[in-house]
Amino acid sequence: MIEKAVVAFDIETIPDPEIGRRVYGLSGTDAEVITNMVHARRADTGGSTDYPQSPFHKIVCVCATIARHGRVEIRRIPGDDERSILEAFYALVREIAPRLVTWNGGGFDLPVMRYRAMKHGVRAPEGFYDASGDARLGGYLGRYGWAHVDMMDVLSGFGASSHAGLGNVSKLLDLPGKGLLEKSVWEHWLEDETKVVEYCKLDTVLTMAIFVAWAHHAAFLDRDQTLYLIDAIRKATANEPHEGWRPIEERLRSWPAWSR
Repeated sequence: MIEKAVVAFDIETIPDPEIGRRVYGLSGTDAEVITNMVHARRADTGGSTDYPQSPFHKIVCVCATIARHGRVEIRRIPGDDERSILEAFYALVREIAPRLVTWNGGGFDLPVMRYRAMKHGVRAPEGFYDASGDARLGGYLGRYGWAHVDMMDVLSGFGASSHAGLGNVSKLLDLPGKGLLEKSVWEHWLEDETKVVEYCKLDTVLTMAIFVAWAHHAAFLDRDQTLYLIDAIRKATANEPHEGWRPIEERLRSWPAWSR
């Protein structure tokens, strides 16, 4: 599991105001259009969700926690707009050919990225969808292969049991909880993107930590390899300058309890 680079990534999205104007005939500022889209979606779903179906999400941020060459780094994928963010993400995959790790990436992140990349004419790296042989195993789309490990899906036995949330699994393992936001992503993004970016980074760190815990349980990593990677995650969080990372850094110092 660590014979190649591992990239735990997450996307953050908002309802696409361009879709709101072009498809739904809404007008006004981005904030007004998005608010109206949210209200309409809420009404259509009986209040169960604010967000549209996957094609109508707009990607505003992609972050990654990358384990490579014995080091871990946390980064925001660069880009001034959705197209350039997608191009930078696929360029990273093309450069290092990593194992991708997500939380519900098969059900949300990768489908949204496919739709939005098609909209902007962005090409995936050659081989990204390689399904030669058994399509269930091949490429990053293969549900049962290890090129892309969707931890939510894997831990549920690929849907044999109910899917657990990232927050609850983090609580189970005594990891820092999902925090940093007081409102919805779209509300924060329209005011100030900073908290959304840090929230996205935190999700990737939690996903990477859960991946390491699972890989140890599954005998893909031995004890020494596991503790080495966990220490690398600690060092990466310590390098994050935003003040919201300080309690997270503190919590990780004694994690996991079984190692003591």
